[in-house]
Amino acid sequence: MTAPGAYVLLLCFVCFGPEPVSALEEIAAQVRSLYERGDYAESIRLAETATEPTPDLIFYHGLALSRLERFEEAHATFQIGRLRYPQDKRFPIDLAGVAYRRKHIPAAKSYLRQALRLDPLDSYVNDFLGSLYLLEGNTAAALKFWNRIDKPLIQDVVLAPPPEIHPVLRERAITISGGQVFTLSRLRTTETNLDRLAIFPWRRFELAPRQDQRFDLTLRLGSRSPLLHGWYWQLLSIARGLPYRAIHFDLSNLAHRSINFTSLWRWDPSKRRIGVELAGAIRLNPQYRYRLVLDARDEIWDVSRTYRGPGEELDGLKARKVESGGDLVIAIHEKAEWTTGLRIARRRFQNNNDDSVFTGGWSFEQRNQFTYRWLDFPERRIHGDSMVTLRTGRFSTAESSRFAILEGDLSCAWAPGAKGDTWQVKARARTGTTFGAAPFDEYFQLGMERDNELWLRGHAGTRNGRKGNAPLGASYMLLQAEFDRTILQFPFVRWKAGPFFDAGWIAGPSNRFGSHGWLPDTGVQTKVIVAGGVTWSVVYGRDLRGGRGVFYTAVSR
Repeated sequence: MTAPGAYVLLLCFVCFGPEPVSALEEIAAQVRSLYERGDYAESIRLAETATEPTPDLIFYHGLALSRLERFEEAHATFQIGRLRYPQDKRFPIDLAGVAYRRKHIPAAKSYLRQALRLDPLDSYVNDFLGSLYLLEGNTAAALKFWNRIDKPLIQDVVLAPPPEIHPVLRERAITISGGQVFTLSRLRTTETNLDRLAIFPWRRFELAPRQDQRFDLTLRLGSRSPLLHGWYWQLLSIARGLPYRAIHFDLSNLAHRSINFTSLWRWDPSKRRIGVELAGAIRLNPQYRYRLVLDARDEIWDVSRTYRGPGEELDGLKARKVESGGDLVIAIHEKAEWTTGLRIARRRFQNNNDDSVFTGGWSFEQRNQFTYRWLDFPERRIHGDSMVTLRTGRFSTAESSRFAILEGDLSCAWAPGAKGDTWQVKARARTGTTFGAAPFDEYFQLGMERDNELWLRGHAGTRNGRKGNAPLGASYMLLQAEFDRTILQFPFVRWKAGPFFDAGWIAGPSNRFGSHGWLPDTGVQTKVIVAGGVTWSVVYGRDLRGGRGVFYTAVSR
C-alpha cells in the first residue's frame, strides 16, 4: 500500500471509527450523572450517541429507560449487556427488576438465579429472590435464599388456632421461637416432628414482615373444619370401611399427648381381621415415638392362578395368624429417621397340599428401617425420599430356619407451577428380596389389595373376595409413575384424577410362584379427598401383557 493510501485510512479511522476509550468513559460518566440527577430523557439521548457502548453506558441507559417505564426497551438494552458481558451480574439483576415490574415473576426468578451463579452471596439478589418465593407462598424456598443473609429474624410466633397438646410437647415439636433466624433446617425439623405426632394432617407457615425489619410467624395447624367436628367426623371415620365389611374405630391425641389409637375390625368371611395399634411420644419428646401393634387374621386364600406346586389347585387355602410387637422411632435429624422393632407371630395353614411352603409355626423377627430425604429442591417444588428395610428372624418349625428380608424404596414428587398442588407428578421404584425360608404370609404380592402396599394397578389382588390372585414371590421389583390433576375443589372436598403406569416383576421360590417376566400396567385413577384426610380411590387398570382390565376401589385415611 502506498503512503498516501495509508494516510487516507488513518484519517477515516480517526473521523468515523469508534470513540477513544477516554471519550467513552467521559460519555459514560455524563450518562451516569444525568441519571443520578433524575434527567432520564437526556441520559437516554446521550447514551444512544455512543457508537461502542461500555458496560456502564448500557447499564445506566437501561436504568433510565426503566425509570421512564419504557420496559420493552429497557429489557432489550439489558439483554444486550448480558450477552456482551456475561460475567457482569448487574444485567441479570436488572432484567429481573424489569420482569418483576411487568409482573413476569417466573422470568424474574430465572434472571436472579443467573445472577446468583455469578455471585452466590449477593445480599440484594438473595433478598429479592426470597421475597418473590414468599409472595408465591413457598416458604421453604424463601428461607433457602434468605438464610444466606441471616434472614428472616422472627419477632413473634403465633399458633392459630392454639393446638390442643401438652405445652412441653408443643414447645419441643415446634423448633422456632422469637429472637431466632427462621432457618430451613428449623422448618424441616418442625415439619418432621409434626408428621411424627400424626395429629396434624396439614400445616401452613405464614411469614409477615414488620416495620423493624423483623418478621412475625403464624403457624396454622389442623385439618378439620367446624362442620367436621363432633359426631359428624366420628361417624365418617368409623363408617369409611363399611363397603368392605369393616369398621375403623380411632382415637386421636389422647390426654393431649399425641397418643393415637387406631383399629380395624373386619368381618369379611374370606378376610377376617382385627388390627389394633397404639402410638405416642416417649416422655413428651416428638423425636422418640413408640408403637405397639396386635394383628389377628383368619383368611381363605385362592392361589389357583399363582401357585404352580404339586397336587391340586389351592383355591381354599386357610391361613390363620396372630402377631404382636412394638417399634421405636428415633429422629436422627430433619432428613433421617430410624425405626427398630420386634415381632412375634404364630401362624397355621390348612388345605395346603402338604407343601412345605405353607408350613406353620412360630416366628421371631427384628425389624430395622432407615428413611432419608435424599432430594429437597424447594424452589423447583421437588422432593425425594428413600427407605431401606431389613427384617431378620427365625422361623421355628420342625426344622428351625433363619430368614432375612431386605427392601429398598426410592420415590420422587414434583408439583409443577409456582404454588398449589393442582398438578402433581410422582415416581417410585421399589425392590425386595428374601434370604432363607421365610413364612408364606411374608411373601411379596404385586397387585391391588387393601392389606397390601405393593400395588401393580392392572392386577387385582383378590378373586371372589379371596387373596392370592396377584403374582406372589420372594423377590420383586416395582416401578410406579402417576400424574394427578385437581379437577374440582370445594370447601371440604377435593377431586383429583390422572393416568398412571406401573411395571412389576416377581419371582420364586423354586418356580412355584412368580410372574415369569415383567408385567406392564397402565390406566387411570381418581381420588376424592374429604377434609380430615379420608380418601376414596377408584382405579381402572389394564394388564398390557394379559389384555385384561380391572376396577378397584379403596378407602384410606
